[in-house]
Formats: sequence, C-alpha cells, structure tokens
Amino acid sequence: MLNLRQLEILRAVVQYRTTVGAAERLGMSQPSVSNTIRHIETVLGFPLFERVSNRLVPTEEALILLEEADPLFLLRDAVNQRAADLRRGQIGRIRIASTAELSEAVLPGVIAGYARAYPKVQISLETRPLDGVLQVVENGLADVAFVIAAYERQALDYETLAELRAVCLCPADDPLARLEAVTPRDLIGRQMVGPQVSNRIGLMIADSFRASGHVYSPAIETRFMNAAARVVREGCGVTLIDELSAHTVLRPGLVVRAYEPALSFELTAATSRAKTTSRQTRRLITAFAEKVRAQIAEVRAEARRDPS
Repeated sequence: MLNLRQLEILRAVVQYRTTVGAAERLGMSQPSVSNTIRHIETVLGFPLFERVSNRLVPTEEALILLEEADPLFLLRDAVNQRAADLRRGQIGRIRIASTAELSEAVLPGVIAGYARAYPKVQISLETRPLDGVLQVVENGLADVAFVIAAYERQALDYETLAELRAVCLCPADDPLARLEAVTPRDLIGRQMVGPQVSNRIGLMIADSFRASGHVYSPAIETRFMNAAARVVREGCGVTLIDELSAHTVLRPGLVVRAYEPALSFELTAATSRAKTTSRQTRRLITAFAEKVRAQIAEVRAEARRDPS
C-alpha cells in the first residue's frame, strides 16, 4: 500500500516535526510533503500526527509503522552503498586465466597489489596451456587471459601489452656466457632444454633455427618456458626462453645472453568480443601492463650492467 518514498517522507516529518523541515531535508516543496502525509492517512484510515503548538507530534501508530519500516531503509541504504561501490569499481569479480610463465613471473605481484587496493574484489587465477587459456575466455569462464604468442581466434579481442625478447639462459661458467649474443650455430651439439616444437613458441624458435640453416632439437622438452628455466637452474643444459621467465629464476651462477637472430614473443591480454570488459578487469589489465613494462625495463637495465 505504501511505497518507500512515502515512508521516507513520513520518517522525515517525524524527525523534524514540521512539514517545512521535512521538505528542506528531502529537497521537496512543503505542499508536496503535506499532501503526501494526507494521502498516507487517507490510505491507512487513521491519523499519523497530532498538531501541538505548531509542531507535528507522531501518533503511536506512526511510530510503530516506522519501526516496521526500519529494515527497508537499511536494505535501501545497503543497496545504494553497493551501487556506489560498483560505480567506483571497488567490488566485483575478476576471473583470470594465464599460461604458467606469466602465472609465475608477473601475475603474483599484480594480483597481490590489486587485492590490497581493492579488498572487496574477488579474484581467481587459473593456469592452463595456451589453448585452454584462450578457450576459457571464449566460453565465458574467465574475464581475461594473459598469454605469450597467442594465435587468432574470432571470438577474442587481443591487446598487445609488451614484446618479450628471446634470450639464452646458461651457467656463468659455460662458454656461451662469454658471448655477447648466442646464435643457433652456437647451440648445436649442446644439451638444450626448451619448449617442444608442437607448441607455438617452440615452433617460433624452430623457425629461427631453420632460417639460420640449423635444426632445433631440444634434449629436454617442456610445455612452458618457466619449466625450462627451472631445469637449467638445477644445473642441466641451456635454454632459449623469454626474458621474464629467465629473470624469474636468475641467481648467482646463471647468466642471460641475447639471442640472434632477434626473436620476440607478443605478450597479450585476450578478452571476449561477446561482452563488454568490466572496469575492474580493465583496471587489472592496466596494472598488469605497467608491471610487465617495469619488469622488462629492470631486466634489460640489469643485462646492460652485467659485468660478465
């Protein structure tokens, strides 16, 4: 019978004891407030106020009615607060998919920083091979995928965030460490650890070998570049991987050298063309891009300072 706006007007009159005060509080005209109170009394069939010395004193019935309405006002306030939080992007959900290289090298720091800044935003991270990562975004099970060397899919939009250089990771006492740049020829006959040719990055490395007249044939094959880096860190072989994966495992006793011919991998954010990217997701993509660029700058500056 009564709507929330009518109850709000009633509450204001009870609070200020005059229709003038209630009108000023609500941004209404005094006649509108008076008319609303008369209408409510007509609908209910009983008076809500008694006039005493130019003041409106609420009846017992009015006070009981407002007491019953309190949960409605609390719910209204909660909904308004939630709407304001949504408008400011302070609450929500972000579902991230990524290949293992980025889940290890960049995303932990990005997610931790985002969670500290927006603690009410729920974040999930799923790590999969490239095909699976793109598939979950395409199927609507993830909001964004961060990938290296993606391939075209009609249902996805791609945003290039950075170009990652291929580098050689090897022990500091390896002959390769004395070179400014490592070529395919330098790697022939070496125990190589690296991405399998059946995946996109492995194929790109194989193509660069073929263009130089050599065959890429790693003794130890891995699906992800960060796995190859960890094998080398354990003292087995050398590898060609992206510079971020190399930097993640770098420690005393290991060095990074440039690879020639120059080879780079696009780092992209993939989102669905079927729906608009949320503000939370867009903000996280920006934070990820800034983190990647900062890390790349740090990696390259460190490489220039390398005394070996």
